[in-house]
Amino acid sequence: MPYRTTSKWRGVLVVAGGILVHLSLGTLYTFGNLNPYLTSYMRWTGTAPDLKNTECTWVFAAAAMGQGLVMSLGGVIQSKLGPRLTCLLGSWWMSFGVLMTYFTIEYSFYLTVLTYGLVFGSGVGIAYSMPLSCGMRWFPERKGLVNGLVVAGFGGGAFIFNQVQTAFINPNNLAAEKEVGDESYFDQPEVLHEVRKVFLLLGCCYLFMQLIGSLLICDPPYEQDVAVNETMTDEEQTALQNYSKKGASAALLPSQSEERNPLCKGDDVVNLRPFEMLRSKYFYMLWFIFLLNGQGIVFISTLYKAYGQTFIEDDSFLAVVGSFAAIFNAGGRIWWGFLADKTSFRVSMMLACACFTCLILTFQVTELQGRETFFLWVCLLFGSFSGSYSLLPTATAKCFGREYVSMNYGLVFTSQVISAPLGAFLSQQLISEIGWPGLCFMVSSFTFTSMMLAIFFTAKDRHGKEI
Repeated sequence: MPYRTTSKWRGVLVVAGGILVHLSLGTLYTFGNLNPYLTSYMRWTGTAPDLKNTECTWVFAAAAMGQGLVMSLGGVIQSKLGPRLTCLLGSWWMSFGVLMTYFTIEYSFYLTVLTYGLVFGSGVGIAYSMPLSCGMRWFPERKGLVNGLVVAGFGGGAFIFNQVQTAFINPNNLAAEKEVGDESYFDQPEVLHEVRKVFLLLGCCYLFMQLIGSLLICDPPYEQDVAVNETMTDEEQTALQNYSKKGASAALLPSQSEERNPLCKGDDVVNLRPFEMLRSKYFYMLWFIFLLNGQGIVFISTLYKAYGQTFIEDDSFLAVVGSFAAIFNAGGRIWWGFLADKTSFRVSMMLACACFTCLILTFQVTELQGRETFFLWVCLLFGSFSGSYSLLPTATAKCFGREYVSMNYGLVFTSQVISAPLGAFLSQQLISEIGWPGLCFMVSSFTFTSMMLAIFFTAKDRHGKEI
């Protein structure tokens, strides 16, 4: 079999392994489905007798913080251990957090925040970028599509495990009948007795998936990584070879200038190290776009079911909503990545933000129109916010090169260290003051601001084309 054909199919297996790993990491998005069970259990056992659904969003916020804090660390570990072991280390640390929650949920809400929040999220952060960076190295000419496919697994994990959680905990589809203020909770022992056990089931499933996926992940051989740029000039080929031997600073092309490319760095020819990236205004634009979009992500990911329970009493239906929303989350990542390859980051991000803003502003209509409308709106909201997770890593790679994308995107992701707890704090503090309509309006204002910021993102590649 010719070398290129062999390497192509090996690259496909790498992407498939990345999708499998991300399916487990993406169970972060099952928290919206798990939140009412978790909150109800800790109220019922007395672990946290006054806990509310909006307060339990701190678990999700802690996970996002953990992911943001250590994602750059994943790139450092990768340079020492390689992508396969780094991916396995991070993903198994995440699964350890899930398994430990079987114990912590019995004793303390804060310990639960630690295990199912910080430990879970830090494991995700270490492993998250490995499949993305490997996939882009195998298919550098299809960064957007590869990123979309891999992170589609992250978005799609909830499709499977929302159903697993609800089928295991509430097989009889009992409704959350205990109403306290604007929120509803489960108080049936046959439901609540199963909540602890589900963490053992989930943790074991994740461990197996992560082992298989990590074994498939690897970087391409040197020849594959270089040969893909056949359209380069001789000067550019020489520069790329110098880069691989001497580092990024030796590979700067003399033909590149400020007038030709505002970044002054050729896409896939020169790669910026993290400290170099921090001198670019485009890094800070990406950082703030993610910060602002993160408010909507935290809100809809953690509270869609809690809001739905205020007028829908069918728990199985709400789990189905979450599962199909996960499909839109996964498919949206592929769609937005494909659109970015065909147009630009700026156009794609503006459209994603505009869609989310319109949908969240009209979210209250679903209470009047019925559960079918609620189903549609939640799916479309997940499909809209999913754009951040395929567009931002793609933009990072195109702006600053793919060699250090694990560390560079990790720095972009640090915005969630602020965004996630801010979203949890605002939801907890303001729900009683402004209610669900006010929260929706507040979230829409953040996303609208992000759209305005995206308008001014005009970074260009070495050919003068918008990335």
